[in-house]
Amino acid sequence: MPPPRTGQTLVTETICQGFAEALEFRLWPVRNPAGSSGLGWYLRKHGRLTLSLLRAGLSARGSCYFVPDSNGGLWANILEACVMRLLFRQVWLHHHVFSYVRRRDRRMAAILKILGPKARHIALGEAMAEGLRTGYDARSIHVLGNADFVREAPAARPRRRLDTVGFISNITREKGIGLFMEAMRLAQAAPAGPGPTGPDCVIAGPIRDESLKAEIEAFCAESPARRKWVGSVSGASKDAFFDDIDLLLFPSLYPNEALPVTIYEALAAGVPVLATRRGCIPGQLEGLDGCLDDADFAAGAAGRIAAWVADPESFAAASRAATESFNRQRDEDRCSLQDLIAKI
Repeated sequence: MPPPRTGQTLVTETICQGFAEALEFRLWPVRNPAGSSGLGWYLRKHGRLTLSLLRAGLSARGSCYFVPDSNGGLWANILEACVMRLLFRQVWLHHHVFSYVRRRDRRMAAILKILGPKARHIALGEAMAEGLRTGYDARSIHVLGNADFVREAPAARPRRRLDTVGFISNITREKGIGLFMEAMRLAQAAPAGPGPTGPDCVIAGPIRDESLKAEIEAFCAESPARRKWVGSVSGASKDAFFDDIDLLLFPSLYPNEALPVTIYEALAAGVPVLATRRGCIPGQLEGLDGCLDDADFAAGAAGRIAAWVADPESFAAASRAATESFNRQRDEDRCSLQDLIAKI
């Protein structure tokens, strides 16, 4: 459960709390309070994970709930899979990474071969479940979305018109900030004739890349009255961010994107979302017409913004639909979590 605080770490922490309330449950956390990275942290992290798995398996020999890593971490997960196969009756793998689901990965294939019939899968959506079936011939798949894990969701407020567009993330190029700025430049361009102008925009989140930070500052400086970057937000300031915006753009290009909690937070607040077709996002936004192709995202988002600005009633309907969709998915995921606990 290391920082930075992400949707994945939030879900892991919350589901462990749910297990602890319903089952005889022991938690063996591997923490990273200093936010370390690099080879040193990689070795310490997986060394601690392996040791914790040995201690847990030898003391309990029950079911193991485990979140597979991504990228290079899958190599270490192969060793950890050997320990889990030897010491546990069942191993529940909660998949949060879509890259090895979208394309068969030999490391994940090795992990599942080692675990054999002990492997059980928790998928974030039907798209992920289908990817596990076709790519790895996986069985025993339980679908559990993230909507019920948004325990501190912003208060719902129906939007009656589109005045402000938002972007929130740990800001990187892969998270689509370039597409966001391109879309907003198009949306805020002066109209050819009489009519309403495009909405303001606000960007929230930390930036480590200094060159990207300079690009965002230049973007805001082009129209300082209508564009701003507010930095990191959390708690009350995050609630205020969602209360201030009317539309969220989520143009992620991140290959591991699966089922973003940020999208659920927006829907819960009554904020419609326009996003790229990554991971399970199409299912997350099913019925809301919120997915756009990567290549056409900026132009498509700008066009949708212009249509909603010109037709406030249509936008208000989209805001109501966002809240209704979140409430439905939250109820479904709450039942799914109870079913999962019963299975374990």
